[in-house]
Amino acid sequence: MKSSPTNFGGQGISVESMKTTITISRQMGTGGSYIGQVLATHLGFKYVDREVLHLAAEEFGCDQEAIASRAERVSSFWERILGGLTFGTPDSTYNPPPIRTFSDEQLFEKQTEILRRIASKHDCVVIGWAGVYLLPRHPKMFSIFCHAPMSFRIERVMDVYKDLSPERARTQIKESDQMRERYFAEMTNHEWTCAKNYHLSVDTSLLPLDDIAQTILTIMQRKGLF
Repeated sequence: MKSSPTNFGGQGISVESMKTTITISRQMGTGGSYIGQVLATHLGFKYVDREVLHLAAEEFGCDQEAIASRAERVSSFWERILGGLTFGTPDSTYNPPPIRTFSDEQLFEKQTEILRRIASKHDCVVIGWAGVYLLPRHPKMFSIFCHAPMSFRIERVMDVYKDLSPERARTQIKESDQMRERYFAEMTNHEWTCAKNYHLSVDTSLLPLDDIAQTILTIMQRKGLF
C-alpha cells in the first residue's frame, strides 16, 4: 500500500523519499557540535549549524550578527518593550535605535522553514535549533541529546575559549542553559532536557567524543538508518 504524502518542507513528500535526518540538542560544553561533525563526515551528510543564520539573514535582508545575537534564545520582556533603545548621558548624541523588523516568533518560523527545506533535500546532521521538534518525525529521523556534568563542561569550554577563567566559563554555561531551556519551552512547548524527547540521551563525559560518535553510528546502523 502506498504511503500518503507528508507536508514536509512545504511540499507533499512520501515517507519513502524522506532523507535521513540526525538532530543533536546539546548543553554548552558537551561536545555535541564536534560529535555532529564526526557523524556528518563519516556518513557524508550535510552539516547544518550556522548556515541557518546565514540563510535567515539573507531572507530577512539583515546582517548575520543580528540573527546570531538572537539564536536559540527569546527576547526578555524588557527587550521586547524597549526594542533596542540605546541610552546615554543627557548630552550624548542621539542615535536612533536599530529597527527590529521581525519578532522572535517570525524568526522561529523562518528558521523552521529553512530547516525543513534543507532536510527535504539532503541527508543531514542538524545541530540545535530545536530540530527534534521543528522537523517532522519520520522513520529516518534520529534524535540525540548531549549532556555532561558541570565540571566536564567547564573544562571543555575553557579549552575551546582559552581566555576564560573557571568562574566565567561556569557563568557562560549557566546563561546558555537558561536561554536554550526557555527558547525550547516557549517555541515547542516541550522540556529541552527531558530524555523522553529523544531517541538517545548521552553523557558525553563517559568516553572520548570520537568513541561516543562511533557508538552512535553503531546504534544507527543497527537501526537501519544507513
